[in-house]
Amino acid sequence: MAVVVLLFLVAAAFLAIALIGPYRLYWRARPRAAGQLSETALAVGRIAAFAAAGAFVFAGFSAQEAADLGAWTPSEVRKASEDAAESMASDPQIRRDPAEGYTSLIEAAVREAGEGQGPSYHVSVERAGDGHSYAITADGSEVCMHVTEVRSAQGGILVPEAGGGSGSIATYDLTATVEDDAC
Repeated sequence: MAVVVLLFLVAAAFLAIALIGPYRLYWRARPRAAGQLSETALAVGRIAAFAAAGAFVFAGFSAQEAADLGAWTPSEVRKASEDAAESMASDPQIRRDPAEGYTSLIEAAVREAGEGQGPSYHVSVERAGDGHSYAITADGSEVCMHVTEVRSAQGGILVPEAGGGSGSIATYDLTATVEDDAC
């Protein structure tokens, strides 16, 4: 953040030089008898000062954007978690490993939903307790997602059996809610 402030301060200094004009700054420090700069040289100096101010303003905004993309805000974590909850509810899911629950599914959905909001490697999902509550954290911001599963009315996924018949794996419709507090 200090870099951003410094870039804007340098831009302000160049803008002041461009607005005041190099002629006034130059001739207050030097006597009139010295060789004067031409009007063209002074105009070029003023244009260069405006260009430098613009470049530093651009650099300041670019640095601010890079700093923003490098971290998650609490509202971004909540929004990505809500979007992940909606995407999980769109398709029936196969019941996951009992120890892990839906941790990997939630983490993948939050990373996909939060693309462009913060670095995906900062997202962490951990199961909270015995039920289907999951703590979603990113850069110190935490939300809690509660998942409920209901056996899908669509049946399941048909799979071949060793004896030549076919069986099915049950699928579940998921509903998730997101809360701002820790689980």
